[in-house]
Formats: sequence, structure tokens, C-alpha cells
Amino acid sequence: MDFDLTDVQAAWKAKGAALGKDLPIDAAAGDVVMGAARVGLLDPNVDLLALAVAVDALAFESPSSAIAFALHAGAALALAPDERFSTLLRGEAVGSLALSSDEVPDAKADRLFGRAVWVAPITERGIALVGARVNGGDAAAFAVALDAAGVVVEPLRTAALRGFVCGHVTFTNAPAVAAGATLPIMTRVRVLVASAGLGIGRRALREALNSAKHAHSAAAWEETVQGLLADAATDLDAAMMLTWKAALGDGPSLAEASMAKLAAGAAAQHAVERATQVIGADSFQRGHIVERLAQDVRALELFAGRTEALRAAAAAEVLRTG
Repeated sequence: MDFDLTDVQAAWKAKGAALGKDLPIDAAAGDVVMGAARVGLLDPNVDLLALAVAVDALAFESPSSAIAFALHAGAALALAPDERFSTLLRGEAVGSLALSSDEVPDAKADRLFGRAVWVAPITERGIALVGARVNGGDAAAFAVALDAAGVVVEPLRTAALRGFVCGHVTFTNAPAVAAGATLPIMTRVRVLVASAGLGIGRRALREALNSAKHAHSAAAWEETVQGLLADAATDLDAAMMLTWKAALGDGPSLAEASMAKLAAGAAAQHAVERATQVIGADSFQRGHIVERLAQDVRALELFAGRTEALRAAAAAEVLRTG
């Protein structure tokens, strides 16, 4: 496994960091996508690792922006071959996803009926990729405009990811376009959401390090604090290796993508928890960056598969090859 980024991948990482610094921490999804188009982050021909390191760098500055960009990129890459959705790659429309849920609509010909939950991000003129049962059987992906006839959106705002809007969507004979199998889309998005987790975890670790460096006491570098910092850094590096491994090649397997999201989500959660221990009571103050990260990291569970589904996919691969 080559750990050296190519010039293109390094450039995308730098663009992600620059965009994160340019956007407000609670930027709306539409502003994130327009900003991504402006700095050149909406290229359908880019490799997945370049996209992943851009998401990671963006999440370090703004987790909600990174999640919005990751979900949009997943939709845009899937629909790029169809010229009808070219607005996604120009940043003129926002792509959203709802591919992994027990509650999915039914597809009959080119129409959707039923309900999709936790579609995100919700925007006025967004284009959603929705998993739907075809003739009562397996699910396939369908693209549908959120402002189309027969589409009713119930927006939901959460305590986490400020500026980011999710929603439940009901379809009544809504026009849709078949977009292929859900699996390739889902595996890419799991890698991108894992990358957002890495960025959240790295920001928490940075805040903990800064706090320890500025503490004017011997306790700042006692063995317990050193252990917390070392464990956070180790977990994040291990998760990064799994995520980069999944992002390399022609496309991640379901197991690889699931392991990456499992590892990155856990590493980010633990990094935030360890940061609160290092920083202390200040990290619980409303508006403190670590207090916000503690809320944002929990939202990773909502996107691209819950923990139970990720574990099932990883276990299936272990049983197959063990």
C-alpha cells in the first residue's frame, strides 16, 4: 500500500482545507456545493482517494460542510454519465442520498411510491438518489428531483451538524430516473463518510494537543494525558489506513468500505471523548469546538449505513475468507 499521495490527491487535500477555512462552520449545503465547484472539487474523473482526503480536510474545519459535500459527491459521481444531471457537477444543484434504510419506497416503471427516511442534505432544488424496491424485490437507485410533482419533503433539523438539513420524503407517483444498483454508490459514500469521521477526530486531537501545550502545570504532560493523546493518534492513523485502502483501486468492496466507516467512526468518537478528558470542563461549554464535535460525530451513524449493517457486511467477508 502506497502512503504517498499523488500530486493530484495532495492538491485536492489542499483544496478541501482551503474550502473549509473559507466557509462558515454552519454553511448551508448549497453554499458548500457552490464553493466546491468554485475551487474545482466536482470532477467526475477524480479518483476516490483524492475525494476522500478532500472530505477529511474539509471536516477538520467544518463537519457539516464535509458531510454535505460527501453525500453530494456520491450522488454526483453516480449520475455523472447522464447529461440530464450535469447541474450537479457545476454546483447548480445539490445531490442528496437515502440508500440504506428499512423504510424505502416502491418503484413502478419510472415512478416512486412510498417514503424514504433521512434523505440528506435537503435543499430546495436538490436531486435525491433514493433506494427503492423494484417490483417488490431488490432495491435499486433512482434519481428524483425534490421539487418534482408528487414529492413532499418533511425537513428535520438535528442538534448536530448545524446548517445541515435532513428530511423524510414521501413520493406519490413521483417521476424518477433509474440510476443503477445501490451497492457501488453506497460503498463509495461509506468511504467518504469515514473520511469525514477522520477529519472530526483529527480536529478533536488537535484541540486536545493545544490544550495540553498551553496548560501551565506538570499535570499537562503526566502519563495519563500522554496516553490519551497517543491512543487517539494511534486509532486515527489505523482508521486512516483502512479508509485509504478502501479508496484505492477500481472501487471498494462492501466489506472494505464498511470496515473503514466502522473504524473511522469509532476512532473519531474516541478522539472526541479523549479530548474532553484532556481539556476538562471547558470542553462542555456551549459553543466550544469540542462540544460541537461531540454532537457532530454522533451524526455519522445516520449516513451510509448504521453500525449493525456495517458489522454484518464486515462479518460476512470474514466468514467467507476465514
